[in-house]
Parts: sequence; C-alpha cells; structure tokens
Amino acid sequence: MVIRDRIALGVFAGITATIPSLLVNFLSVNLGFAKWYSHQISGGIYLHPGLTDSIQGIILGLLIWLIPAMTLGVITSYVIRATGEDYWWLKGIGVTLVCMHLIIYGFLYSLGGATIVPFDFATNISIYIENIIYGLTLGYLIKRWGKIKIS
Repeated sequence: MVIRDRIALGVFAGITATIPSLLVNFLSVNLGFAKWYSHQISGGIYLHPGLTDSIQGIILGLLIWLIPAMTLGVITSYVIRATGEDYWWLKGIGVTLVCMHLIIYGFLYSLGGATIVPFDFATNISIYIENIIYGLTLGYLIKRWGKIKIS
C-alpha cells in the first residue's frame, strides 16, 4: 500500500499508531503501574473525572485522543518528507515527544483546563513510554506507507 497524499498518510498512520500505544496504556493501568487510562486523561479536558469512566466518557475520550494523533501524523509525515527517510524512527519519536509530551502534557495541561492531570511519577513514565511507542510506530508507518517523490 502506498499513500502519496501527505495529509491522508499522516491521518491514517496517526490513527493506526495509537493501537500499540493504547495497548501499553491498558496494560500499564491494569498491572497497577499507572493510575489513569489515556482516554480518561484526554476526556478529562471536557469532563469531570467521574464521567470519564462512563461509556460516553470513554467514547469521547478516545475521539479526543485521536485528534492529536492525527495531527502528529500529518506533522511527522511532512517532517519525514522534507528531511528524508533516514532516521525515520528518531523523527517519529522526536516530533511526538516534543508536541505531545512537552507541549500538550507539559504545558497545556498545566494551564488548568484539564480536570485530570497526572502528577504521579508512574503515570508520567507510562505516558512517556507510550509516546515513544507511538512515535516509533508512526515513523515506521509513514516510511512504509509513504512514497517520497524523487525529483
């Protein structure tokens, strides 16, 4: 499969790359390491913590989670196109950690709009590892599904 459109490539790769990331999050919470599921953290932007456990809260949280996933996919798609496929794994991880971990979790969540902000070490390490897995998967999918046009 080859996707030539950079935006479509980024969206598809971004959505698909959430699967291993969410699996790690699910395991992390169920093994007692992390306190919050990713969908609870993202749903906590709009809902009170108790509402993020409802079916509607889970659906809303997952839909909200996909928005930055798609955006990061598009950004990473253009970064890899502009700089080449060498070190695709580093570019995927780098874009993800800067945009997601530092800007969204580190800065925007600390502004006070989110009702669930994980301040415990274990959840933050889990999120960091999930972002690395997401970025690695994202970079791989963009390289695999993308086709760089040689001029």
